[in-house]
Amino acid sequence: MNRSPDDPAWFRHVLGQYPTGVCVITAQPEDGPPIGMVVGSFSSVSMNPPLVGFYPSVTSETWPHLRRAGSWCVNILAAHQSDVCRRIATAPLAERFDGVPWRPAPSGAPIIEGAVAYIDCVPVAVHDAGDHKIALAEVRHLDTASTELPLLFFRSGYGSFSPLTLTAYDPDMSLTRPLRHFELIRPIAQELPDHGLRCLVTAPVSDSVVVIGQLDPPTAPVAEQPTTLVGQRLPFRPHGPSIFEAWAPGDEQAAWVARFSPDSQEAEIRALARIRERGFSIGLGSEGHRRFAAALERLAAEPGTVPNEELDALVASLDYEPAELSDEVLAQARVISAPVFDNGGNPVLAMTVFGFKARPDVVREAVAAVTGCAAKASRTLGLAPR
Repeated sequence: MNRSPDDPAWFRHVLGQYPTGVCVITAQPEDGPPIGMVVGSFSSVSMNPPLVGFYPSVTSETWPHLRRAGSWCVNILAAHQSDVCRRIATAPLAERFDGVPWRPAPSGAPIIEGAVAYIDCVPVAVHDAGDHKIALAEVRHLDTASTELPLLFFRSGYGSFSPLTLTAYDPDMSLTRPLRHFELIRPIAQELPDHGLRCLVTAPVSDSVVVIGQLDPPTAPVAEQPTTLVGQRLPFRPHGPSIFEAWAPGDEQAAWVARFSPDSQEAEIRALARIRERGFSIGLGSEGHRRFAAALERLAAEPGTVPNEELDALVASLDYEPAELSDEVLAQARVISAPVFDNGGNPVLAMTVFGFKARPDVVREAVAAVTGCAAKASRTLGLAPR
């Protein structure tokens, strides 16, 4: 990677070491539905007069609509509101508040229910700043609305913290719950390395997939320095394995598909259908897979050595869900993932196996092993897919 400030990927990686709050700037036009735009650049500017500001991109499709509004309301999202953040960031402009409860601020702009605080303000100036604008507003009303901790964005993922201690905080048990699930199914997952398969157990946490378990066969080579991927966050991005979306509710699937480019959306819909029909996800060998595997080895040895932007690009290069599973295609298989379901029929964990020989018969055995273990794990938890 070019370590120059002129390289956008490196610039984002370095600036990504600084955690930022997550806000939604809202407005209520006179002749249409409410407007919302997610920003991570909100800041206090002045106390006398009371001014705040944020920095919309010049390419933002939402900014022109906000620019025409006579007032704005800044909503500071709570730690449990990453789903609200994703909806407003990805839904079509007219549908962003569908299913999102809100009440009007004094200006009429939406205050999102559950937000930590709101700042009702009127725009006073907009300045050019490279590929962004600097939008300034004068505060007219403000208040705290919840005792929850705020949502933070850090290193391409959402999270929060405990006041004073800055220790890990898990207000909605998004990480604690899958860790408990894994402890309950660990003996079942151990059957996979007993069959000579390497296994990672992952869970979706906010906009990432977190490795919560790593199991290697007894015959695996022992490194001079022990390594592990447990705790590593991996990008949950379009063009990667979609096993956590294949069984998601319809509105979540639609939001996921909408993140793809228009010419790729039909292919992703077909890929999700294949995962559901087969009961597993399959990834094929490619140069992208080899580079991704090498990146994981680096991360296992030393966390943080692969920038999130590089991981994003590698995930986008992976080849998943082929239309046919002929012997020729199976001979290219490198990873197989199967879901473990919760009592709502949603996959809460994924068991991913790799390290098997590139032979159709061996791949079929690996498929049978991982899908069988995943089904047993779901039954052990008293759960079943819908």
